Amino acid sequence: MKKIIILLCISFSFCCCDSFLDVNPDSEVINGDMFNSADGVEDALYGVYMTMVTKDMYGRLMSNMIPEILGQNFVSTYSYLPYLGRLEYDRSETRGMYKSIWKTGYLTISYLNNIIENLEGKSEKDFRYYDLYMGEALGLRAAIHFDLLRFFAVHINSSNESAKAKAIPYVTEYDFKVTPYSSVADVYGKIIADLEKAETLLADDETYMPANRVGSEKGFTGARVLHFNLYAAQAMLARVYWMKGDLAKAKTYADKVIRSNKFRFANKTNLSSFMQKTISLDETIWGLYNAEIYSDWYTQHINRQGLGELCDGFADIYKDAGPAPGSDYRYSAWFETYEKSGVSRDICVKMMGRVSDTTSTTMSYGGGPYLGTSMVRIPEMYYIMAEALLDEGDVAGATWYLDTVLSARGMVKFENRTPAVEITLDDIMAERRKELFGEGQWWFCLKRLNSSVRLATSSAVIPGSDKIYALPLPTEEEDYRPNE
Repeated sequence: MKKIIILLCISFSFCCCDSFLDVNPDSEVINGDMFNSADGVEDALYGVYMTMVTKDMYGRLMSNMIPEILGQNFVSTYSYLPYLGRLEYDRSETRGMYKSIWKTGYLTISYLNNIIENLEGKSEKDFRYYDLYMGEALGLRAAIHFDLLRFFAVHINSSNESAKAKAIPYVTEYDFKVTPYSSVADVYGKIIADLEKAETLLADDETYMPANRVGSEKGFTGARVLHFNLYAAQAMLARVYWMKGDLAKAKTYADKVIRSNKFRFANKTNLSSFMQKTISLDETIWGLYNAEIYSDWYTQHINRQGLGELCDGFADIYKDAGPAPGSDYRYSAWFETYEKSGVSRDICVKMMGRVSDTTSTTMSYGGGPYLGTSMVRIPEMYYIMAEALLDEGDVAGATWYLDTVLSARGMVKFENRTPAVEITLDDIMAERRKELFGEGQWWFCLKRLNSSVRLATSSAVIPGSDKIYALPLPTEEEDYRPNE
């Protein structure tokens, strides 16, 4: 990577103003001079990516901590985390986490708006990779807003009330002005508009992103899987439309990603290593580089009985209902038993690596798969295709897409099972949970369906509702906006 460790050199202290969304350009080190050169623009973008992998964003809270505990995949007995697992959102102990997500998310959006505003009025005459710069910034702005929407707003459905409900501010200006809240429907519209612009601007990735990636690519165009690229824009559009409930549009974009032939399933015998602390060179559509990924995972969490312990019965979700029980390679590859002080614990090593691999606070990149986190992978596109086709009544087509993933994971295809089995939405969702376990997506799958949640610690069932599927907004933000 060219400048993987370059930061924006912006102090986080300016977030201490009255509103988290107050962004005062005068309080920052960066100014327009930085954007007079390609190196300056690239440095600014790299800085955004490095902010995104901090613990308050996709380095922990927004990826596998909060959503995995809420989704009951992970459990914890450490400190305030049990409250989160019981969906007790109003506890002062848990509100700090939501505030960190909100604050750091909008801080990062402010960085992106600074980049976008400084690029406006320029073109490829000024910068060779101008379209890539602008496309990445717009795409990232949309992606972060989308996750903030999924965390803090009610889910959009067929009800007009949900579409009109207050959601989050969609911030598009680098200014000290406070951006008003938008409705759920309006935020979706703005996310989609930014992603569509990004898709157009990132068209050159058809050339820059080869189908066969080996790692160690150099320069801004060399490791596009670590950037918000063309296929990331299409995959995110598929995910956004899927969450919104527009399966026809979701299918269109998922199909684009699949038909690009840029991504393939990893060999099932390599599942034990293809994702552990790394970004798959085969399956990852977009990932975030992180040389310090979960460096304190075991010392700060598992050793304290914190995040990392699995829900009771987690192994049951990997049982194959076909004629070859236990053939799912994901179960043996992504989980292990860790013994400490004579106590055995089952833990997920899918994202963090095995206990024996975590020996230092910072890892070094030595070629091959990049260190970091996958933000979106190719199996998700197959699930979207399967669900969309099933919704259209094309059971055979839906089965083919679902079976493609099952076969890649060593399982018996539905079409080969005896007696014959006709797939349902429950089958697709079950496979989603198996595949995306630990990646922070299952909670949003439950939210989309307004499903009841069976608590992992008590087996109590909490009915689906806006109350459990929308985290409380930070009190500081609400206090600053008394009339909204």
